[in-house]
Amino acid sequence: MPAVYFNLDLTLTRMERPFDALAVEVLQHADVPDPEIDPTKHSNLFFDRFLELEDDPLVGSYAAYFDDITADVDVSAEEAADLQKQLEVDAVRPAVADLPGLVETVGAEHAVGVLTSGLPDLQRAKLEKLGIADSLDDVVISYERDATKASGDLFAAAEAAADAETFVYVSNHDSDLEAAEAAGWKTIPADAAELADGPLERISDAL
Repeated sequence: MPAVYFNLDLTLTRMERPFDALAVEVLQHADVPDPEIDPTKHSNLFFDRFLELEDDPLVGSYAAYFDDITADVDVSAEEAADLQKQLEVDAVRPAVADLPGLVETVGAEHAVGVLTSGLPDLQRAKLEKLGIADSLDDVVISYERDATKASGDLFAAAEAAADAETFVYVSNHDSDLEAAEAAGWKTIPADAAELADGPLERISDAL
């Protein structure tokens, strides 16, 4: 039986608010003065750490941000990170109305999972909110496996855990598709909304 894995963020999900808006709210909550609020700066600090799989990259990015501004802040980096995680979960919406139905349809014919770059507590909270956590055969998260998509290690981790000979990755991100293909996976360039009308047909075509 082939195994079908979905990317999570912006493939199975939509954001009610942009990511930058969440960082702005966190910085405002910390009483950072408006002239020193720069969500792009925070994003760069985060991804510098995240892509290297550094411990607690969200905490580290806020600690670095707070250290680099002149104002005193009223929250710790840990509190700021926790607030951003909660805001992100609150802002997540399914990319298609009946997302559980889509996952169950795929799962009726194939092993089905999610393979995502992210922080485990945050990504699993999103899966619970979306109502699909219990329908998945496997969840592969970069920070749990100390692995990345770009290196191919995250795909190898999924292969080691799944009883399948063929693997399919569904994502609407070019970098994801390139990494999956380099790892020897079949790919479907789509998000959940684009896949919803005929998921089994699209998977069959990819195989």
